[in-house]
Amino acid sequence: MPELSLVVGARDVEYCGPATPCGPGRRTDTIFFVRAAGSRVWAVAVPRDTRVELPGYKGKINAVYGFLGPEGLARAVERVVGLRVDHHLVFTLDQVARLVDAVGGVDVVLPAPMDYDDNAANLHIHFPAGRVHLGGADAVRYMRFRGWVGSDLGRLDRIKEVLLKVAKKAASPEYWPRLPGLLRSLWGELETDLPVEQALVFLPYLKGLSLKTATLPVIEDGPYLVVRPEDRARFLKAFFGVGLGQAVPVPKARVLILDGSGAGLGERYAEGLARLGLPRPRVLSGRPREVSEVLASGDLEAGSFYAEAVHLPLVAKFRLYARADVVIALGRDLVQ
Repeated sequence: MPELSLVVGARDVEYCGPATPCGPGRRTDTIFFVRAAGSRVWAVAVPRDTRVELPGYKGKINAVYGFLGPEGLARAVERVVGLRVDHHLVFTLDQVARLVDAVGGVDVVLPAPMDYDDNAANLHIHFPAGRVHLGGADAVRYMRFRGWVGSDLGRLDRIKEVLLKVAKKAASPEYWPRLPGLLRSLWGELETDLPVEQALVFLPYLKGLSLKTATLPVIEDGPYLVVRPEDRARFLKAFFGVGLGQAVPVPKARVLILDGSGAGLGERYAEGLARLGLPRPRVLSGRPREVSEVLASGDLEAGSFYAEAVHLPLVAKFRLYARADVVIALGRDLVQ
């Protein structure tokens, strides 16, 4: 089974003047630590204002790339996450848009309208509340939006959401034949030390993809965010330690099943959890959704536990818009 770890960074946009972009910038405002083992993938978002100290640099992690290059960014992520990084992969926002377009775009559901204008950056974001289909350019705008509670942490939630939906669509039979050619054509434009042949080895494992995403826990310290060793240790145990053979206690958590499958799967999932000896969760019918996932906010251990129990991807979010610690969201992908 192939395994690797890598840092994934997205370069922001450099402006030569008001509303005049002049290419990719020197900062990486989106940074992920990714570990892949066969079909299992863990992705940890690192907030851009996280403080890091390295030989030759001390400051926010999003500026490391501009001073020390992609290798320096990899070392910085190793230091703050506490896990080894084997490779680096840095891309631009234009390449993100191309990737989203390659799978026909993604659907998102907005709890409120998105309205934001930055004339200096020529960035204009206007999406209504409710279900919205996003092509590549709009998906990038959606990921860059910072106007709600949580600011950068909320932005990372939206990035994780889009990445999950792109991965799920890429894993469907409709896109399997296109993936090798798409990956080879895109790979030559990326800044990476990972050979494309090594990346292609993982394509067959997309069919059984099990993805977990979360944000590294940080606290405010003046203009910076910092990682406390004790918080990181608890996070790594909860996020990476479940499902590896050890006995895991049943967490005490309020669990909600939100059924957007259109096939009445909510009650069947609730009954299945009850047969496992777990408390029977509440079941609510929700809007139709394309992708099934387990959502968690503060209780990452409970989210990991239930994601393993129902074999669905985990998305740890800054904020849940539900009276629950864990939401098992069922989509139409379960009945296709």
